[in-house]
Amino acid sequence: MVSMDVSIWIAAFFTIAATSYAFRDNVVFKFAEYTFIGVAAGHQIVMGVKNIRDYGWTHLMSGEIVYIVVFILGLMLYARFHKEYYWLYRYPIAFLVGNGVGISIRAAIHSDFIVQVRETAATSLIASDAFGTINALITFIGVVTALSHFIFTQEKLHVGTVGWIPKVGRWMMLLAFGASFGNTIMSRFGMYQGRIIFLLRDWLQVI
Repeated sequence: MVSMDVSIWIAAFFTIAATSYAFRDNVVFKFAEYTFIGVAAGHQIVMGVKNIRDYGWTHLMSGEIVYIVVFILGLMLYARFHKEYYWLYRYPIAFLVGNGVGISIRAAIHSDFIVQVRETAATSLIASDAFGTINALITFIGVVTALSHFIFTQEKLHVGTVGWIPKVGRWMMLLAFGASFGNTIMSRFGMYQGRIIFLLRDWLQVI
């Protein structure tokens, strides 16, 4: 028996409307697309106002005067719409970019470099089983050869007898990129599988 819940019918309609793009661009898909954009924009506005109230105005009203700097920088963002005072817009943007870059660099170095080096160095080449040992050896060989591919100060490393080392590293990187791309595709299929299960179980109730 088909579900009589209005919210489920709405969700089913937009799921089918979004899927219809697989056949060709059409009016139904555009309606779903524009509705999603409108809802997302409305949600962002509401969350923005809520964040201003919770993380700015509340602190300012409780006596934390330093938060007035945040409001001043926020108001200066709107100077970009004024021809004469447009230059004021650069200061809050510079603060946002500098703060964001600083946080991103710190997080990137820690997660993409320090943690990776630490975990790779801590990996034992001899595991409890044969498959674990093979996996550890492949990881070790892949890391060493891939790093050698980026050593450009020694030209002899890329030619001659040892030229196969960076070549192996290049193949290892290609395998890693392919696996990452395949994982992304599988993740998308997994998400869509959830929508198909929703249609069959919650909407049509045939499973």
